[in-house]
Amino acid sequence: MGILMRIEIDSSHPRLDRFLSEHLPEVPRNKWDDWIREGRVLLNGAVPSKGGQKLKAGDVLDTELPEMKPPARHLNAEIIDLPTLFEDAQLWIVDKPSGMVVHPGPGHTGGTVVNALLGRLQQKLPTGDLPLPADEIENSENDEEEQPTRGWPGLVHRLDRYTSGCLCLTKTMEAQYSLQGQFKERGVEKRYLALVRHSPKLPQLGSLLIDQPIARHRTDRIRMTIAAAGRPSQTRIRIISRTPSVALVECELLTGRTHQIRAHLQHLRAPLLGDGLYGGPMRWQDTDKQPLELPHPFLHAWKLAVDHPLSGERIAVEAPIPDEFRELAERLGLTLPD
Repeated sequence: MGILMRIEIDSSHPRLDRFLSEHLPEVPRNKWDDWIREGRVLLNGAVPSKGGQKLKAGDVLDTELPEMKPPARHLNAEIIDLPTLFEDAQLWIVDKPSGMVVHPGPGHTGGTVVNALLGRLQQKLPTGDLPLPADEIENSENDEEEQPTRGWPGLVHRLDRYTSGCLCLTKTMEAQYSLQGQFKERGVEKRYLALVRHSPKLPQLGSLLIDQPIARHRTDRIRMTIAAAGRPSQTRIRIISRTPSVALVECELLTGRTHQIRAHLQHLRAPLLGDGLYGGPMRWQDTDKQPLELPHPFLHAWKLAVDHPLSGERIAVEAPIPDEFRELAERLGLTLPD
């Protein structure tokens, strides 16, 4: 049985099926269409006549959250050589390249970090340890970067496609549960480097704690936004280098919401360069006034520290700054850390 839930509609919406897929994006729209046709969704206590039913403020939906087939059962193991920052029989911490997707999805059926992990496990672990049982991985609350969608083996946190750097993967269920607990208890250290547009709201000296709750945007479901009713979210930022127009910022994640750094930097009017979704510029000029194309957000998961799931030893890794990130910073007149 799925999760029973009630949703109270606070504003009109043109289609029931579209509302459900936007409100609960982890469930595909075609799944909601099937759910509605089977009478598993009630609108004001009655079965709606169609998925295109209009909604109005005050309507109440009752439904059971569909149970999705664990995707790991349909994954292919692939031999993909990823830069390794740490590895043993429990953990694999990699330096994810910018542009690589963490797990399969629409348009990305293979070539992901999860495919690489399964290939790694087949090479190095006994057959009895393959793969991690997808249906035993705990489901997570929405909008968490650090608690993956159910069924992706080995994932305990995520990075956006164009975010490079430290990504921790687990090889056993014992490690999976240990790392999930560390993330939940805020015992994992995560520091990022970000290239941003300069703003007077950035700290002049020392660091600044951004303590602003984040929720999914009410109409644009791809974006996150600052909202009083959102989930508590904290990011500590520090300026490493700056010019009158841009800055290199260190961001320490104290919580792990989806797009947390991107939303918090937008709140300071200092969006990531190349982050059009959050108001960042897609074009700029270098110090010689030459045009620069900014095809994607420039964010790098620089440092990560976790406790080993068996020994408890603190494991701290650092991902080298990618050439693309380094070259852009230098052309903007910014000084990178040693």
